Formats: sequence, structure tokens, C-alpha cells
Amino acid sequence: MTGMFRLLSACLALAFATLGAAPGGSLVLALEHHRQIGVLLFHQVSDSPIESLAGVDHVQKPWTTPAAFDALLGDLAREGYHVIPLAEALAYLDGSRAADTLPTKPLLLTFDDGYRSALTVATPILRAHHDVATMFFEGHATDNPAMPGRLDRNDLLAMQRSRIWTLESHGWAGHSDLTIDARGTTSPYWYANLAWLPSESRLETPAEFETRVEGDLHRMRTTFEPLLRTTIDVFAYPSGEYGQNPPLPPGADPSTSIEAGHSNASGLTPLLQRALHDAGYVAAFAVSLPDEDHLASRGDSRWELPRIGVGAAFRESFLENLSAQHGVEYPEVADGRIADPGPICAADGTLYVAATNRPTIFRLDAHGSELGASTFGALASDRPSGSAAIAALDCDAHHLVAVQQAGFDPAPQPYLDRFRRAADGTLALVSHEPLTHAMNWLVGIAQLGPTLYGIDDSGTIFDVLTGRSLAVLDAAHQRSDRFAGLAAHDGLLYTLDRAEHRLIAFTPDGAIVARAAMDPDARDLAFDGSRLLVSSWTNNRRSLRIYTVVEAPHA
Repeated sequence: MTGMFRLLSACLALAFATLGAAPGGSLVLALEHHRQIGVLLFHQVSDSPIESLAGVDHVQKPWTTPAAFDALLGDLAREGYHVIPLAEALAYLDGSRAADTLPTKPLLLTFDDGYRSALTVATPILRAHHDVATMFFEGHATDNPAMPGRLDRNDLLAMQRSRIWTLESHGWAGHSDLTIDARGTTSPYWYANLAWLPSESRLETPAEFETRVEGDLHRMRTTFEPLLRTTIDVFAYPSGEYGQNPPLPPGADPSTSIEAGHSNASGLTPLLQRALHDAGYVAAFAVSLPDEDHLASRGDSRWELPRIGVGAAFRESFLENLSAQHGVEYPEVADGRIADPGPICAADGTLYVAATNRPTIFRLDAHGSELGASTFGALASDRPSGSAAIAALDCDAHHLVAVQQAGFDPAPQPYLDRFRRAADGTLALVSHEPLTHAMNWLVGIAQLGPTLYGIDDSGTIFDVLTGRSLAVLDAAHQRSDRFAGLAAHDGLLYTLDRAEHRLIAFTPDGAIVARAAMDPDARDLAFDGSRLLVSSWTNNRRSLRIYTVVEAPHA
């Protein structure tokens, strides 16, 4: 993966991607840069952290030594990153602050739990680097003699006077254990489980869950706002758990792990987020999974802003991974919503993204925010796996067309699906028709004139409606798994040559007229006017890169 990131960074370091073309002209693209904010998550800054090593992953230790913290802040400054306050970050993310008012590489530093080392050790290091940070502290742990090493009220006031710290909520209960079943099993995910009510021998209802959580959130505000004489209205989910993952199966071990879902019920996320809203909070921060780091962007829900955890082994890979994140990331959302986004198409400023692992098509706005989703069971009705294998999309003002690959189910069959677009962008399935097996592995479709063209991963070009093969791109070097995506613009077809890391413009008879350098992880493409939208995949990240076509070839 390291080599891929280096190559990607080298490609994106060029302001313009251009390459000499055949007689049809040249192809020049300019990458549109979208401000995203790296939100870093720290816990303790200490040479002797309070937690025991037992049960803590040696790579993901949730603490940082003072020397490493100091070195990291220095590295960030030398690489051109600028730490900004929480208020500025939230103003940009909610759209009330313009992108050009932010530094080019903005960062937000956050701390969780309320360890006293933040005041005594981190504060002088932050001051030396002229940086600021946000502390999400636990209410029940503050002034608690049973929890040594935590902040007390005088510490909170000292942090506030420093003008370095913003103080926000990790909940009153925070990481408190919660009894979640009749056996007395406890879970550290207080905000992601229904509580067991022993006096009534039952779990609380969803309504009772919401009431309990809202009371906790109110208690945090009413306790500490008078002391600090400031508003506490931003929350960080303890352990990043907010009911976003499938519930644990009965009898499973609820031991602490940030990678797994630890809820005893589904559907708790909207209740928790409504409780946050009703308790007067304006935003909430989650945690990106290890190796799936995400920057925060306007496409993220304000209740699920991603953070990147900083631990003992963080510094070695951080700068390289952070610098490789360009474009608009698809929202980091859990099962049942966007997952493995693949083919895309655009119309009237709306982006459609099909899931590759279910019969669902999502609608996003220009910032990547989810506008809605439609699931069509008919697309998977004859597929035991339930996967629709949607491989290509094309759309215009009134219609959307999708192609489903044959897939790997028994007796696989490719399909052509037609949808009608309503004025609000929603879709209605109009037809679901089988395609010839010659088009089992189409990876892109595009309407050009009266013809719906398709391309498979080896470069064979089809008339999709007749099933006729029309041409082969670069027939002398034909190979599978080479091409991806298809789009039409100004009389030409465009596809991604993933072997050569190039965008290719060609005529319907297969004559290549122009090429331009393209990201090595590009997977699909679509035009929206003169803007080229490219869906890109790294191992764990799905993002949308947007280019302006500065100079286009002609047919």
C-alpha cells in the first residue's frame, strides 16, 4: 500500500494532468481541490500511561510519549499543516465558513477522556508550537478520587484560562459499564446498548434508551456550563461507538474493541443522534477504524465526523497517508447505507453511486453528502447471494440505466435495468432485461447519440442494446482486468486504462485520440458538464475526485 500512496501522491502533485495526444487533440485536466480537515484523536501524552498493557493492541496503544507528540507537531508544521480551533472547523463543515478562509492543510487536534497529562504535559508542548486543542472529558470521572490521573474542576478552569483548550463533552457516563442482559453482562458502550432493567426483568425500550441518553447529555451541560461559563455542545462518542454496527450475536464476548459492533439492539443510532440534537448539541465526532483513516469533509454527517486515532505507532505512516487523501470522500457509513461504492453517474449536479454488494443506488450532492437511497429487490431476486453486482451506470435529466454483471451465483445472468428519474432525483425501476452472455463482465456504459455503448474489462466495445461487438481498444495488448468505467463527452467515449494509469478518449470504433495521466486507484468515471468525476478506491477508502476539463479532444 505504501508504494501505491507514493505513486498517487506523485500523480496528484501535478496541478495539471496532460499527455501528448493523437491527431484528435489533447486532453488537459485540472484537479479540483476540496478542503478537508484531518481530525486527530489523542488520549494520554505520557511516558508512563495509566492504562495497563494487558489487552491493548501493541500497534494501537492509545497514548503518545511527550517526545513523540512534540516531534509529530513539528513534522506537521514543516509539512505545511495548520492547526485550527474547533469553532473554525465546525463553521467550515456546516457550510457557514468559505473554503478559502481555511489554510490549505487544516488540522484539528482532539483529546478524549480527560486525563490530567493533557494539562500538565501536552499544554506546554502545544504552547511551544502555537497550537490549540479540544478536550472531550467524561463528567463522572471529573473530581473522582476513584479515578486517579483525571482532571478535576480546577484543572478544567486552568485549561480554559490557557486559551489553548476548548472543553467539550464525552458524556457524563463516558466509558462507564452498562448491564445489558439478564446474566449481568456489562458493556463499556453505554451509548450503544439498551440497558437491562433488573427490577422489571427486561431491556429498556428504545424510547427509554433515548430518554436515558438525553438525560446524560443534559447532565453534562448543566453541571459544567455554569462552572466554565461557556457552552458545551459538541460530543465525542466513547470508543467511537454509536450503534452503527450490527448487534453482537447472543452469547458473544462484549470485550472492548473499536473494530467491532457492540450493541444488543439495532436501530439505536438515529435515537442517539436525536437525543444529541434535543439536548442542544450541534455535532458529534466518531472514530475511523484502524487503517481506514478518513478526513472530515462537508460530505460527512455532522453527527458522524471522522477522527484519526493517534497511538504509539502512529507517526511512521501518518504524513504519507494523510497527504494521499485528496478529493471528496464518500461518507464513512455503516452497514445498510453506503458500502463499497462503485459505478457512478451524474446529472444536474446530483451524483448517483451504486453499491457493489447490494441492489442499492445512492444519491449524493456535490459535497458527497447523502441525499437518499433506493433499494430494488428485483435486481437480486434470482441471485442467492443477494448481491446485485451493479457494474455500470449512465444517466441524463430523466432516466438512469444500470448494468448488472453476471456475478458468481449459479447460472449467472447479466441484466440491463432502466429507471425513471423523478424531479426530486428519486428513481423508479421501469424494466429489468437480460443481456447476452457476451456482456457478462461489462465495466462501463455510456449513451452517445442513439447508441448505448458498453465496455468490458479487456477493452471490447459493445452496442449494449443489440449485443454486437464493435471494436477492441488496443487489441494488440488485450488483457483482462485492464479497463474500468465508460463516459461520453463531446462526441467521444472515455475509459480508464488501469494498467497504464491513464484516462483514454476514443471514438466509438476504438480509435484512441487522447490520453491523460490518471490516479492508479481510479475505478469509474462520469461527466457532469465539463467536470469529470472519478471514483477512486484505495484498499479501504472510497473517494470522489473532481477534475475540470481544461482542454478536450474532438471527435
